[in-house]
Amino acid sequence: MPDSEKWAKAYDERRPLLDELRNTLQKNAEEALEGVAHIDRIAVRVKERDSFLKKAAKPHYSAPLVELEDQVAGRVITFFRDDLETVRTRLVEWFNAVEHEVKKPENPSEFDYESDHYVFVIPAHLKPEGWSSVSEMPTTFELQVRTLFMHAWAEPQHDLGYKTADGVDLDPETKRELAWIAASAWGADKALNDVAGRLIQSL
Repeated sequence: MPDSEKWAKAYDERRPLLDELRNTLQKNAEEALEGVAHIDRIAVRVKERDSFLKKAAKPHYSAPLVELEDQVAGRVITFFRDDLETVRTRLVEWFNAVEHEVKKPENPSEFDYESDHYVFVIPAHLKPEGWSSVSEMPTTFELQVRTLFMHAWAEPQHDLGYKTADGVDLDPETKRELAWIAASAWGADKALNDVAGRLIQSL
């Protein structure tokens, strides 16, 4: 049996457990951030099988059923940049992060994808009944933290990234337009945060 068929079968078999874990993590993330102001949404999802298989086929995964950290993953979206630190602190206190990466352009003159990526070990007391009886279950889950404007750019950028990865060569004008969109999102994000900060302080 080809690896892709084996992985698809295994993923379908464990999907109910992943769904149950997703529900538990959703509830826990909401509890961890209870009372935190200016949160737009908290959303945890289970990776779709086709998306899992596409990622599992990459050569640097030898045991994707265990290694893929985002089989269960979520996002926390805040209104303002100043709220990100509070969200980070709460999540780390609640789940104990094992990996944290701040993704942003290295060059300060560039504008592109921005997001906090956290990897957490799945706590033993949150694992659904029957989890330990299935071999090669994931040991971690992922949470991303970003603002509304970061998210507004990240989602279409993610889709466009797949298209360019599939061999679409962007012309210079399109690249320039995408750069302008990214810069505009960053500028709007910062301006909204600054205005909110002034208004909140004046209350």
